[in-house]
Amino acid sequence: MDFYINKDDEIELFKLLKAAGVCDYYSDIRGFIKDGLVKVNSETNTLKHTMVKIGDFVEYKDYKIKIVESKPKKEQREIREQIATEQKQPSQRIQHGKFRSWRPKPIELENDLDNDLLNVSQKLHEKLLYKKLTLSLAESCTGGMIQEIITSYSGASEYFVGGVVSYSNEAKHNVLKVKDETLNKFGAVSKETAIEMVNGAKTLFDTDISASITGIAGPSGGTKEKPVGTVFIAIFINNKIINRKLSLSGNRENIRKKSAQVLFKLILESV
Repeated sequence: MDFYINKDDEIELFKLLKAAGVCDYYSDIRGFIKDGLVKVNSETNTLKHTMVKIGDFVEYKDYKIKIVESKPKKEQREIREQIATEQKQPSQRIQHGKFRSWRPKPIELENDLDNDLLNVSQKLHEKLLYKKLTLSLAESCTGGMIQEIITSYSGASEYFVGGVVSYSNEAKHNVLKVKDETLNKFGAVSKETAIEMVNGAKTLFDTDISASITGIAGPSGGTKEKPVGTVFIAIFINNKIINRKLSLSGNRENIRKKSAQVLFKLILESV
């Protein structure tokens, strides 16, 4: 399969696989990239934000995708006519223009979220490098997603010290030292727990900035008092704690992504 892009353009690996029709859902694509099932130029690639360019070759199962330069309009027309004559499936060749403005309508909203998440995480990456500030994390509902995004950037080791995925109450208590009384009285998804989680991360890693997140990503687990999409974030920065309660909508993957998006923005606003 040939995938056409303009000269000097690049496209992220996970967007390429979506556009090429490999899978309909970014969450699934993210999963099999992370599991090491995708190769770029014959080498296993586990980072969804890897940029691919003209000349690269991407493999996933039976899909063999070659990135080639877009043809002049006359040649494009001749190719389309040839394809029509040979009655090939439209998916055999994929053409788009400059990828930053390319918006397939069925995934426009999800694409917007992914683009903004990429943009804000990159800004935070650059700012922490510039200011030489260190960061640690304590994640629950996002299950390590935030740490994965951060460490997908080269140079993240300069500021990212470490993190904890405290998915269970036991992990919150044993590792981050969240009090049993707090968990029993307020619950794992609460402002109080988020604050104790961030204090635990600060104690463990001794960083300039620590952040925590706990919530209900769904589709199950919600209650009348705390419906699906309820998320609490706490950030230790400038010797004070900032906390936020979020009420998010969407499927499980989007709630997790929106949570990460807000956490990055809160840190950026406070640095």
